[in-house]
Amino acid sequence: MLFIVSVPEQPRNLRGEAVSATAIQLEWTAPHTVPSNPVTSYELYYNDSSRRQNVHLTISPPVNSYLLEDLSPYSMYHIRVSAKTSHGEGPMTAALNIRTEEAGEFVTTDCGCHVVVIFE
Repeated sequence: MLFIVSVPEQPRNLRGEAVSATAIQLEWTAPHTVPSNPVTSYELYYNDSSRRQNVHLTISPPVNSYLLEDLSPYSMYHIRVSAKTSHGEGPMTAALNIRTEEAGEFVTTDCGCHVVVIFE
């Protein structure tokens, strides 16, 4: 009998939501794997469109969600996730593009001045 061992498929259903000006909540579904070759880690990659800083995080199963924190307000982030087994890292998901919320908002009052409202 011949067994072909390969890297895992990509995680499925990567989704996320900006939950504040500095945080994005992510979730995904584990890829299909065989019991003899379980996922040993999830590799999360992201960068923002303004600074172009690339960040790589390793997340241990069974966790299939992550809260990205300390992000820049009102910035677009490009996020991808892959699964890793003892046979290597599989393909990454398609990029998920999410913009963090604005840090504040200008409000014009009756006097014509601008007031900054800070959201935390």
